Amino acid sequence: MVARMKTKLDNKPYRVVVRRDPDDARFWLADVHGLNGAHTSSRSLATLDRYIREVIDLVAELPDDAEDELRLEWDYHTGDPAMDKEARRLRSARTALDEAHRALAEDTAELARQLVAERGFSVREAAALLAVSPARVDQLVQKPTPRRVRRGRAA
Repeated sequence: MVARMKTKLDNKPYRVVVRRDPDDARFWLADVHGLNGAHTSSRSLATLDRYIREVIDLVAELPDDAEDELRLEWDYHTGDPAMDKEARRLRSARTALDEAHRALAEDTAELARQLVAERGFSVREAAALLAVSPARVDQLVQKPTPRRVRRGRAA
């Protein structure tokens, strides 16, 4: 058995170039740019993601649990450059929107806590100021408490 080198993941993105198989259009081919021997194929893009992560893990000799943490930059080539460009633009816009949504959620939670816990605003007042429901503000300001285990009474 070959011992795998345990290296710390530097979280650099791997660029994965994906194209249709010229011999059989039912398949997708994937190559990892700059990582010799890192290529695979699949009939679906969903499984291709899993396969390429396994390949990178093996070829780059990464720790066993590294697959899920890999950052992949996908470069799709469908055979239609205009469609590829538009899909790339939309993926980029969706990524930016997701990041903005995460930042908005974090900022909302922080300000909700400040308004209610530090400034004495009511949950309803904070909700109006933040344009969210009072129930959401209540969720944001609650500190996690340990759950009590209810025990049944003996008969």
